[in-house]
Amino acid sequence: MSIIHQLPNLFTAARLVATVPLVRRIRGGRTGPGTAVGVGVWAATDWIDGTLARRMHWESTIGKALDPLADRAGISAIAWSLAKVGELPRRVPITVLIMDLATGVLTSKAAYRGRLKVSYLGKVRSAILFVAMVSAAAGPRRRGRLGRFPHALADLGAVLHMVAGVSYIRAAHLGNRSHRRH
Repeated sequence: MSIIHQLPNLFTAARLVATVPLVRRIRGGRTGPGTAVGVGVWAATDWIDGTLARRMHWESTIGKALDPLADRAGISAIAWSLAKVGELPRRVPITVLIMDLATGVLTSKAAYRGRLKVSYLGKVRSAILFVAMVSAAAGPRRRGRLGRFPHALADLGAVLHMVAGVSYIRAAHLGNRSHRRH
């Protein structure tokens, strides 16, 4: 496979690597427009890698494994960092982490066998969490009238994260039951 066909994986890897400086910046108390743009670019790579992979038929086994890892690790790390500096409520990263662990443990077999597909709800949930994190990364002085908007949006994202996680667990369980019958 040529390097051009690896573009989706390169975007995914870049997202994973970019998580570290973003987290350092946030934990260093440097929220503001630059950090918000950084988180926005970070989040956009999730759309870019998926779109390239699907539309250009450049899907790969490594991409299917690496993309959710980059998403889950990045969302957790960035949300924890934003909570640590008071820009998001702590309940959001706690909910995300607990649900990610439960989903990972309870769906790993189905995911490994390729029987677990990303749901529309999962995409909506991620988009809402991304917007909440970008808004929170802008910092309180930059939000103005938006005030606690990132908190409310992050809470909504966390609730949708639980619903999506339960639906993935249910789909994996039903798929495993169906697979055993055949």
